[in-house]
Amino acid sequence: MEVDHEQPQPPVSQGFYETLLADAPWNAKSFMTAAVATVAGLISWITDFSSPAVARFGGSYLGGFFIGWAFRRFIKVAALIAGGALASIAALKSTGWIDLDWVAVETQISQAIASVHQGAEGLKQTVSGFLPSAGAGAAGVFFGFRKK
Repeated sequence: MEVDHEQPQPPVSQGFYETLLADAPWNAKSFMTAAVATVAGLISWITDFSSPAVARFGGSYLGGFFIGWAFRRFIKVAALIAGGALASIAALKSTGWIDLDWVAVETQISQAIASVHQGAEGLKQTVSGFLPSAGAGAAGVFFGFRKK
């Protein structure tokens, strides 16, 4: 009887891009289905069998899905950065290395939030103008954001 003396292998560390794309949007079934429908719609439109509506609908869904997926990734990274910044500020404040004027900080944060809100409204108007099918785009954003 032979005994297997195989040593356990340490986990291979992934780089930034491998980690970022570990859960890529194109791995989702709905994304792939919409991609196939979009390609079929484009081929059908090019060969004059139908209008480009199917391709626009599928393209809108794909665009929305990617936007939702990217936004979810952005939120995760932004939360980590904000948490680290707040922890650093709290540590520096408790040690006495910095003294903050909280009224000025609150004013700056309020202005930044208003600016981001204004920019998001402008982005929403731009994106809705470029996505021909707002319903498909909204569904894509929803499912892209939920993609795990």
